[in-house]
Amino acid sequence: MTEHLRLIEKQLLHLEKMYSYLEYSLRRIKPLMPITDWKALSPEQHEMLAAFRIRFSDFQELMGKVMRAVAIEEEVNVDRFGSVLAYMEKLEVLDSAERWKILRELRNSINHIYEDDLGALTEFFTELAEATPVLLDYCRRLRTSCHEAYGFPIKA
Repeated sequence: MTEHLRLIEKQLLHLEKMYSYLEYSLRRIKPLMPITDWKALSPEQHEMLAAFRIRFSDFQELMGKVMRAVAIEEEVNVDRFGSVLAYMEKLEVLDSAERWKILRELRNSINHIYEDDLGALTEFFTELAEATPVLLDYCRRLRTSCHEAYGFPIKA
């Protein structure tokens, strides 16, 4: 196995850990949704939402890195991330490059949502919770694709 393939395998193993953390956070915040009274949330519930937000962000970022690494392995031109997304569509890892871009925009907005705009905050967390199953599905597809292409094991 090449050094680059070892890197991809290592990234996928880390992604699997992050997958379980994100899934756990989603289960914890689901009963809070939709949030109608922010003042009624306990400090623990605020902490749960913060953990969920960070885990989504970190997971989405690492997914992008793994997709880029796979594209490099397959000698796809990665100068533009759009080429990586098109390749992931071709592999059926992604439904569409546009959907990934929406997830990326959601991830990028994490640091631009402020607690003084509770309506925007509610909308943001609702969108994040709805987007998470899509992101997790893309990860499962990526793992399956890497298993088929490189023989990497798939963990449960």
